Amino acid sequence: MNRPQAAGTNRTGATRGGMGASMDQVSSWSRDIRFVSGLILLVFATTHFLNHAVGILGVGAMEKVQDWRYGFWHSWAGTAALYGALIVHPVFALLRVVQRRTFKMPLREMLQIALGLAIPLLLVDHIISTRVMGIYFGVDESYRSVLRRLWPGLALTQSLLLLLVWTHGIIGIHFMLRARDSYRHWRDPFLLAAILIPLLAIIGFSVGAREAEQMAMPAELVSDAQAAMFARDVMWGKGAFYGLVASFLLFIGIREIRVRTTRQITVRFVGHGTRRLAPGPTVLEMFRRFGIPHAALCGGRARCATCRVLVMDGNDKLPKPGPNEAKLLRRISAPEGVRLACQIRPRDDLQVQILLASRLNAGAARPFEIDDAAGKRGLTVVVADLRAFSALSERQLPRELIGLLNRFFDEMGQAITAHEGRIDAFYGDGFMAVFGLEGPPARGAQAAIAAAGDIVRAVDALNREYGAALPLPLRIGIGIHTGDAITGAVENENLGRREITVGETVMVASQLESATRRVLADIVVSEDTIRASGRSYAGTTTLKIAIKGREKPLTAYGFASAPEIARRKREDVAVPVPVVAGGEATTSAEVVQEQGETGEKG
Repeated sequence: MNRPQAAGTNRTGATRGGMGASMDQVSSWSRDIRFVSGLILLVFATTHFLNHAVGILGVGAMEKVQDWRYGFWHSWAGTAALYGALIVHPVFALLRVVQRRTFKMPLREMLQIALGLAIPLLLVDHIISTRVMGIYFGVDESYRSVLRRLWPGLALTQSLLLLLVWTHGIIGIHFMLRARDSYRHWRDPFLLAAILIPLLAIIGFSVGAREAEQMAMPAELVSDAQAAMFARDVMWGKGAFYGLVASFLLFIGIREIRVRTTRQITVRFVGHGTRRLAPGPTVLEMFRRFGIPHAALCGGRARCATCRVLVMDGNDKLPKPGPNEAKLLRRISAPEGVRLACQIRPRDDLQVQILLASRLNAGAARPFEIDDAAGKRGLTVVVADLRAFSALSERQLPRELIGLLNRFFDEMGQAITAHEGRIDAFYGDGFMAVFGLEGPPARGAQAAIAAAGDIVRAVDALNREYGAALPLPLRIGIGIHTGDAITGAVENENLGRREITVGETVMVASQLESATRRVLADIVVSEDTIRASGRSYAGTTTLKIAIKGREKPLTAYGFASAPEIARRKREDVAVPVPVVAGGEATTSAEVVQEQGETGEKG
C-alpha cells in the first residue's frame, strides 16, 4: 500500500490522465466564471423586477425608474456585461453538466438544471420583441407600450418567465453561500427578499398593465418585415441554444460509448466494498452511482469540505489539487492524503475511506443531508450545577429526589426559554443552555445574565417550598461565557436528532461554573460576557480564574445573588483581585510569583 502524499504536493502521476486532468483544470476556473456571469444576470433580473414592483405606484413611476436603469444597462459597459453573461453563463453551465459522469443527483440540482433548460423557451421571445426590435425598427420599449403588448394575452407566460429566472438564480446563490459561516446572519433577510421581490414584481406588473390598457395610445402596426424578422430571430436564438444542448448531449453519448469500451479501474471504498468501472467519474459521483452513504453539502463544487476522503492507495497517481481544492484543504488544515471526493477523477486503481459519512435514510438510496445550519457563531453559554447534590441524594428517598429534580428542571427550563435561550443538555443535577442563537450577541449576553438571575431566584423559591423536607438547602453554581461556538444538529437512529453546541466557549463556561465553589459566588460571569452585554452590574467581585489550556487567567465577575443592573456610576477602588487557581483563591501577585517559580523549575 502506498503511503499517502501531502494534499498539496506534486505527484509523479500529475501529467497522466490527459483529458481527465485538463477537465479538472477547466472545472477549477470555470466555476468562478459561471458564478460571476450568473451574478451579473441575477443583478439585472433584480433591477428589472424591482422596476416591475414600482408599478404598484403607477406606470409613470415605472417609466422614471426605467430611465435610471437604462442609464447603466444600455451603456456600452452594461450591454457588454449583460450580453456577455447571457452567452457565457449557459455555455459554462452546460460544461458543468457535461463534466458529470453520473446523473444521480439531489432533487434541487435536477430542478436547477431543468429551470436552466426551460428559461430560453420564454426568454428569447422577450429579448427579441423588446431590445432587438427596438434597435432595428425603433419599436417603443417604454413600459406603457410593452405592457399593452403583453396584457392580457402574454401576462401568464411573462409571469412564469419571471418566476423561472428568479428561482433558478436564488437556488444557485443559496447553495453557493450556505456553506459559509457568515451566511446564517443574513439568511433570513435573504429569504424574505427572495419571496417579496417576485411577488411585488408580479403585483406591480399587473397594476401597471391595467393602467396602460386604459391609456389613449395609437395602435401599433407591425409590418411584414418586422414579423418575419421576429420569427427568424426567435428561431435562430432558440435553435442556437438547443443546438448547443444537443451538441453536448452528443458529446456525452460518444464519451460514454468510449469509456465503456476501454479499460476499467478498480476502486475500493473502505467499509463499502470494491467496484470496477470505467475511469472518468469523480469519487463523489461514484458514491452517488453506487448508493454509498456520503456527505456533500455544496453539491460537488469545492465550496465545503464535507465530501473529503482519505486516499489509502493510489494517491501518487492522482493529479495535484486545483486552486480551489488546494485553498480549501489549507483552510481546514487537511493532513496528508486527504482530498475532496468531488475534485478527484481517478484514472488508475484507487482505495479511499470516507471521513465524514452520512447514513442512508431507511429504504432510500440517497444520503442524509448534512445540517446546512451548522456553523460557528458568537454565542453565550450558561452552565449550571446543583452543589452538594451527592450528599443530598444520599439523604433523600428515590421518589422524593426524582420529584425534586423534575421540579428543578421545570423551573430551569422556564427561566431559560423565557429569555429566548435553548437548553442543549441535561446531565444529572446540571444543564447547559445557549443564548444568542437569534439576534445580536449583545442581546444574547444580556438574556443569559438575566436568565441566571431568574435561576437563582427560582432556587430560592424551591428552598422555601421544600425547606422542611430538605436536609440542607439547595445551592446552585452558574458559569457564563461568551465567545465563538459551533452549533448544529447530530442524528442517530437510536437517539434521534439533537441540537448541540461545542467548542472552547462551552469548556470555559464549565470551568467558570466549577470556580463558583471556590470563590463562594452563585454566578461567575466572564469579562467577555459583560463586555458583550454593554451593561454594568452592581454588587460584583472581580476575579482572575485560571483556565486549563490558557497561559493567562481569565478575568471574570462573581455575583453572590441575582445580578442587578447598576443604577449609578461608582468609583473604581483599587483592591487586590482574587485569582482562582487550583482549589483556593490567591492574589494576582501570588499567581505571577507562582508562575515564575514554576517557569524557573521548568
